[in-house]
Amino acid sequence: MYYLKIFVKTFLSLFAIMRVTGMSTKNPCSLIVFLILLYVFAKLHSDHVESHIISGDMTLSVLISVFFSIFTISATYQTILGEMASIIFCAGILLLTGIGLLIVYYYLTIWFLQAASSITLTGSGYSYAWIPYLAAFICLLCWLPYFLYEYPGVMTPDSINQYAQIIGAYELNNHHSIAHTALIGMFYNIGLSITKDAHTGLALYTIAQMIFMALAAGYVIRTLQKADVIMPVVFLTVGFYALIPYNGAFAVTIWKDIPFAGCMTIFAAALMRFLLRGSFAASSDAVPKLRVSEYFTLLIPYVLSGTLLCLLRTNGWYIFVVSVPFILIAYRKWLKVMLPIHLTILAFALFVKYPVMHVYEIPQADFVESLSIPVQQIARVIANGESLTESEAAYVHALMDLEKIPASYQPDCSDNIKNLIRQKGIASLESDKGKFFKMWFSIGIEHPKAYFDAYVAQTNGYWYPDVDYEVGLADGIYPNEFELNWQPIIRGNIIIKIKELLFKLPKILPLYGLLWSMGFLFWLILLLTALSLRMGKPASALVCLPFLLLITTLCIATPVATEFRYVYAAFYALPLLIVSPFVWEPNR
Repeated sequence: MYYLKIFVKTFLSLFAIMRVTGMSTKNPCSLIVFLILLYVFAKLHSDHVESHIISGDMTLSVLISVFFSIFTISATYQTILGEMASIIFCAGILLLTGIGLLIVYYYLTIWFLQAASSITLTGSGYSYAWIPYLAAFICLLCWLPYFLYEYPGVMTPDSINQYAQIIGAYELNNHHSIAHTALIGMFYNIGLSITKDAHTGLALYTIAQMIFMALAAGYVIRTLQKADVIMPVVFLTVGFYALIPYNGAFAVTIWKDIPFAGCMTIFAAALMRFLLRGSFAASSDAVPKLRVSEYFTLLIPYVLSGTLLCLLRTNGWYIFVVSVPFILIAYRKWLKVMLPIHLTILAFALFVKYPVMHVYEIPQADFVESLSIPVQQIARVIANGESLTESEAAYVHALMDLEKIPASYQPDCSDNIKNLIRQKGIASLESDKGKFFKMWFSIGIEHPKAYFDAYVAQTNGYWYPDVDYEVGLADGIYPNEFELNWQPIIRGNIIIKIKELLFKLPKILPLYGLLWSMGFLFWLILLLTALSLRMGKPASALVCLPFLLLITTLCIATPVATEFRYVYAAFYALPLLIVSPFVWEPNR
């Protein structure tokens, strides 16, 4: 019976892997995979492994394996089913694949939780205060070629729209974060007043952004030092920030997502510093008082980064608001300090979002901007040629031209459909929001597969690792009507080829490509959160919480399926996320 159980698990796991990858049953690699799985399962069923399984392992592993299996089947079901048409046969194949995936992910998670729990990343770290500044300088030095090549900075249509607001060509609006537009305007006007050249003003902002992102990296390094993280991890962190190409490319790109990533990283690092003080964790008995220096190195960075987290991106506001209750619960022993800190952040953010924007009559993003997924689902039904009732067709036609939908619909981007609504039915939509959701639900009940396919196509880049997309390839200043031009200081075919090579390597080198995968990052954060909980460190899990919420908000309302910059904050905080389960409160 023991060997039969191992054989069945191995066979079902192989079946699932082959269906998901599209591997032929005649492929000799299937035998290799089978033998490897057979060996692994035999080892996992040994007394040595099973004796170390605790009750929490099983619960966490089941939850994680269910999530991963759902994600995998949702993203690959068409590959799994192939040309099969029989409903019963398709259901059977999906069921067997699901069981096999559950087995694979369950045991992988069990192994990860056990193996990672025995790892030690702290001890013998160097506390030299100059290391973070050196790290920031190294980052700036490594990013300098990107700046010289992209001078005065990468500007896409979003950036140009903000520039137009700064010079008064367009009216101010909060669609692209008025706080970020104001930051660009401040440095732009300083540079313009000195040199009378718009490009110099924009370059000054780019330099300021590079310095800020380098200092954010330095703040992470200093946080790791305070956690007594071993030096190899610190060195790898410096290399990650300085050498990974997308960090250099994004440091010189004028998007709100870049300072947002820096602020969210500082916010998470400050959360870890709270834990390291031994003052806020629920398990702590002592509440050491804040030192004067910590007002400048902890409280001010936390408050400023938290405020900008709320202002730079709309979903940043939701991330903060949802995170606060969990933070206050975990750090409840110093509620008298933590509550005022978070109320201060809320007060600053609300003051800008309402009184300031009201005084300056700054309009917010329209309602349709938050409906990317619902309008895509409706458009998918029509683009597929599926029928609507007369009342449904009449309502949709009142929102947008039905005849234009098939040609306009893009599975991975909602901009075309939203623009159709803006051209025709935006007033009708905003006047009766309840009716929209009623019609959306009614159409969905009749066309569930189209809705499901539309959702997967619109979001899969954020929750499934094996999705192809380009990262960091935007160059220079896009065509515009404001006489802004790309003015590279270094140029030539060699520079172009080097950049092309750097950004093609993730598609060539195994494992390295995972550092560029949004879906893999999401899976990793889930595993790290589970590891923190398994090790009895809920406060460490809080470091991961804002980034889980970041990806969750994108799964609810993303306008684009594979926009790397939307998740860039989680990549920039990756060193913090990886070490968070291994950090302990220091002895005082």
